[in-house]
Amino acid sequence: MESINTKYGVLKGLNYVKYYADGAMKECTLDKLNKLETPYGLLIPKYEYGEERSKHIPSVAFYNNGNLKKIYLEKQTDVNTSIGILPAEFITFYEDESIKRIFPLNGKITGYWSEKDEYNLAEEIEIDISTGKLKEKIISVYFYKSGNIKSITFWSKNDIKINSPLGDVFVRIGVSFYEDGKLKSFEPAKPTAISTEIGTIMAYDTQAMGIHGDSNSVKFSNTGRVQSLITSTDSIEVISKKGEKSLYEPLLKSSVIDENFMEIVPLNIEFHEYKVKFSSGIHHRFPAEYIINQYNFHIKSSPFEESSPCSSCTGY
Repeated sequence: MESINTKYGVLKGLNYVKYYADGAMKECTLDKLNKLETPYGLLIPKYEYGEERSKHIPSVAFYNNGNLKKIYLEKQTDVNTSIGILPAEFITFYEDESIKRIFPLNGKITGYWSEKDEYNLAEEIEIDISTGKLKEKIISVYFYKSGNIKSITFWSKNDIKINSPLGDVFVRIGVSFYEDGKLKSFEPAKPTAISTEIGTIMAYDTQAMGIHGDSNSVKFSNTGRVQSLITSTDSIEVISKKGEKSLYEPLLKSSVIDENFMEIVPLNIEFHEYKVKFSSGIHHRFPAEYIINQYNFHIKSSPFEESSPCSSCTGY
């Protein structure tokens, strides 16, 4: 097929096309220059795939109703969004054409093109959010349909200071927001003291992957109350009125990368109204839930260590 009509213009140079069951075009890859007239201006889908950064993904994808779903741009393009002009190489949309995510860069990380190469291409972007003004290199911005920011994902190299319900904190990976702009979650850049209903706990997740900032290890309610956190250092002793004790703490397991080292399995702590719940990535008397006012809680912090030799470990 040499060309196909879309609501944004005629697409030419199609070398791959996929369709929905009813015959509507789902996605395609192009090998000729095309210009699409969109609500966000003129956008040129990817058509030259020979660059070492090029991802082998479709140039453009559509919803069954014909509206844009995704577009991989030929080159970084300034796009007008609800928060101002943002550079984009890849954009996803909601079914009503509102922008869902914007990626300023979309390079393929390989042995020939490293994350460092991609990071060096990134430029600082200014964004005004409820936690303060940001001027940082970012991987993506995720929007609600309303246009308000849902989350921001940062480059892993960056530690960013933001204002939170707990005061100023340093974050990594990302932050997420409620639709009204209030902070929903953040990923601590280092062990961070968090005041909770059972005491102050050092929050930090050694297993945070850094894929996106949509959901992070320190979470808040819309009123600013701590809903959950992850600790890699602290142990919590739960003491009943009768003096019975239970201990919850991060665990150790053999590293999948180096069998001579142990890695930390963080402890997850959730707060539900008048209860606290402990759980872990390894089945170890978990999960366990307690009514807060019926117990005493003793919190002990240990120095943070990313990993330790097996010879110094006693196991779980």
